[in-house]
Amino acid sequence: MIVFHPKNYLLGRKSKLAALFMMFFSVFYFYIYKEINIVEEIFDYTDKHCHVNDECVVNMADVTPFEWDYMYVIDSGQEHKRVESFINLKVDVNLDFFQNIFFIKDNKLVHHEGYFYYPDSTDERGLLLNFDFYKKGMKPIKYYVISKDNASILIKKEKTPYKVRYWFSYANENQVIRVDCLDLPNKCNF
Repeated sequence: MIVFHPKNYLLGRKSKLAALFMMFFSVFYFYIYKEINIVEEIFDYTDKHCHVNDECVVNMADVTPFEWDYMYVIDSGQEHKRVESFINLKVDVNLDFFQNIFFIKDNKLVHHEGYFYYPDSTDERGLLLNFDFYKKGMKPIKYYVISKDNASILIKKEKTPYKVRYWFSYANENQVIRVDCLDLPNKCNF
């Protein structure tokens, strides 16, 4: 026979309320503090607002869910000290194999993303960064520096039978710092 006791009823009810509260708090926490992936945000924004095989102007302020003053896009293979001099901050991240996107607000790093795309990978979508290595008569780009006031970039979405490529490029020459051939002689072929 089951005996009803008010004390047991209240304890059972309190534990259910506590479990419900913890589940709600956990979902809320993960929603607020979820990992931000800027490359995926660029893909999603471009898919919604741009046409295939057309260059599209994308305002990076519309893509980023956080505040920033400057965005730096730096190619892989740069020396650590050189990258720190570009962004004027000390950084403790692996720069060897990744193209890097840094967001700076009030001289503080607010977001960093290392990105590596290998064309033969199984990834369906890939972001390709234009550093003008193969344009005749133009010096290659050392890095991008994009201010929030001048945050429009160009994205060109290309579809192939197996992949979708998103070409990231500058909208105006003020957004790039070009290489002096003396800095990187193996990348200057003119």
